[in-house]
Amino acid sequence: MSTFDIEFAAVTDIGKIREKNEDNVLISSDLGLGVVADGMGGHSAGEIASSIAVSVLAETIRKINTGSLKIPDTFLPKLAPTERKLLMAANLANAAIYSTAQSSDVYKMMGTTLTGVLFEKDSAIAVHVGDSRIYLYRGGKIVQITTDHSLAMEHVRRGLLSKADADKSKIQNVLTRAMGIKKNIEFDLLKFPVKAGDVLVLCSDGLYKGLTEQQIADILARDKDMPIVKLCKQLVRTSNDKDGQDNISAVVIKILQPKKPSLGQRVRNLFSRAAA
Repeated sequence: MSTFDIEFAAVTDIGKIREKNEDNVLISSDLGLGVVADGMGGHSAGEIASSIAVSVLAETIRKINTGSLKIPDTFLPKLAPTERKLLMAANLANAAIYSTAQSSDVYKMMGTTLTGVLFEKDSAIAVHVGDSRIYLYRGGKIVQITTDHSLAMEHVRRGLLSKADADKSKIQNVLTRAMGIKKNIEFDLLKFPVKAGDVLVLCSDGLYKGLTEQQIADILARDKDMPIVKLCKQLVRTSNDKDGQDNISAVVIKILQPKKPSLGQRVRNLFSRAAA
């Protein structure tokens, strides 16, 4: 578990022109988990893919935590336990989407992005595929933690496009990696330290189509004392006002100093230690 107190909020919006919302978000304070998934595939397929992604990821983590599911000894044994848990959950979610996609012609082309973060002690461990993003806001500055798996970002890496141009490019929506398309896919696994005062923003591409990184940072700075749910709504609403051509989803996570235990809690802790 994390050594900090953590606040979570999640908001998803259909946007201005889409007929349905194919994004799914999930937050779980007891698991220390936040997830955004942006589905694709038309009909109800994208919505189903993103729903499977977030639900299977969370359920697998819960089962591993409670001991009802064991990670095989042969599964990436060199990684730390939390990293193995998160990757196993992501792999099982991908397998579930792929299996559903193969079961019907209606679902054949469905897939989804997945960007999730799990907290352990003073670190965040993230799993990522597709073009949803994690931003870290710290000390007035914002940085993108994840790397988009998109054709536009491939062009950026080759020096053919600037990052600003890539976010507006027509090829920006062409993904090079996503869940459900193949039986086995490669996820990015990221581990980075967090500290009190940090804010993480997980979002689908609908959010950053309407807001630049600097505009996201400006909202986080201006409205930092706002309740976290209102802050999350403010990000989504502002993006929708400026663009709104896609579904818009955000998970906002605040890292806080742990609250000092009350006198009663300290006494209970003292007795529990003495009993042990």
